Amino acid sequence: MKYSIIVPHFNDFKSLERLLDSIPHRDDIEVIVVDDKSTDTYELTNIKSKCIFLDNNTEQKSAGTCRNLGLKIAKGKWLLFADSDDVFTDEAFNYLDAVSQSNDDIIYFKSLSLVEETGEISDRNSYLLDLVNQHLQTGDESIRYRYYPPWGKLIRHQLVKDNNISFDQVMASNDVMFSVKTGYYAKSISSVDKPIYCVMQRKNSLTTKPSKKNQKIRLVVELNKNDFLYEKGLKYYQTSLQSLLSKYKDVLSSETSFRIVRSFISFRQRVLPNSIQDKLGFK
Repeated sequence: MKYSIIVPHFNDFKSLERLLDSIPHRDDIEVIVVDDKSTDTYELTNIKSKCIFLDNNTEQKSAGTCRNLGLKIAKGKWLLFADSDDVFTDEAFNYLDAVSQSNDDIIYFKSLSLVEETGEISDRNSYLLDLVNQHLQTGDESIRYRYYPPWGKLIRHQLVKDNNISFDQVMASNDVMFSVKTGYYAKSISSVDKPIYCVMQRKNSLTTKPSKKNQKIRLVVELNKNDFLYEKGLKYYQTSLQSLLSKYKDVLSSETSFRIVRSFISFRQRVLPNSIQDKLGFK
């Protein structure tokens, strides 16, 4: 099996069909869809003919749980991830096949983004394009630690197995630690100036309308990420204290405030954003 494509899904069967139709039917591609306790009813015959369709029967509901369930049965040499409301580009698997013999552990690609309701070009993926371009042009290693979505990249399955990497079982930012850890443990990476994935921007998605509950989860994940990066000697790639306080000031709790203060006074937390640090000439 060359590719295992893992897809979490909840209550959007028509979009899921659209995604499945963007994946070629080949013997060396397996598609694993894990349904996250959908409540809508739908005729699944057509969907099940195009993928391995599993139910999340655990007590934990989250996309991270679904992705972990998919990882448990994946057989492919390479891992790909997709969200059920997105699609692969028309040439995606030609581009993927062209690099499938690579010795790299992660291969990053470009992506497209469209507004679901209008079909207009969206900027949701702009920072990801910047990371790919910077890596292509200068070899900037930031892409290892700041390309958070699991989609848009080819990940060697053995890398995940060898380092026992899994997704956080939380309702928001479940992919951040997975991406940071795979980026860190990858022995070699590369980037390709071709788009393999199109991410759809929706009005009511978790990213466009984050609730306070989800923002609290995102903050904890940010702090966990910063701790990991500090322990690995990669403090430069942390989210800065200034950025944390600006983004999450409305959802700070006594516990998270204490964590931030403790990290600051023990010099575990980077204070200034990269743009300011770089101007001052230090990392």
